[in-house]
Amino acid sequence: MHTMRTLFTAAILVSFATHAAPSRKLGAKDDEPQLAPVAQKLANTAPAGKDVALMRGVLFAFEPAPIEVRVQAIEDLGLLGDRRALNPLAQLTLDGNPQIARAAVRAIGLMRSPRSEEILRNIINHPAPLESTRLLALQLLPFQNSVSSVRFMNQLVRSQGISLNIQNTVRALLMDMPIIPGVSQ
Repeated sequence: MHTMRTLFTAAILVSFATHAAPSRKLGAKDDEPQLAPVAQKLANTAPAGKDVALMRGVLFAFEPAPIEVRVQAIEDLGLLGDRRALNPLAQLTLDGNPQIARAAVRAIGLMRSPRSEEILRNIINHPAPLESTRLLALQLLPFQNSVSSVRFMNQLVRSQGISLNIQNTVRALLMDMPIIPGVSQ
């Protein structure tokens, strides 16, 4: 896994360096750097900045680094709001370090989409994450603001395979939620 991650990182960095590195024209003055054509095109398009931010966030989230750096990168991905980050963040929810896993859950909870709701539900149902990570996913689920999340929580209360702590948290959350017509509480 580490070798694959290293190869992935190297490929991205080489690709980025070859396409975005400034090039020099013959006879150009030192104070007038010339950009490569691809870098010039990237500089002129607004969405590229978001692509670069996404790429950097994912790289910093997965690279071996101090926990604080990885946590910050993961939370920045959530603030970025790019839904393309949801699948990498979903992988990080199963990380062995609870700080990384909870940061990934918080980042997923910031994005409102059917996919982020699905990931939060999967975390709650999956036996591998720590209970504190599962409780965090449960507490963030109402912010998805969907009928399907309320239905899921109603099913969770009646589920037999869920811990008492999670069931009590679901009950408390359901009591604080507004009543949605057509969904029994």
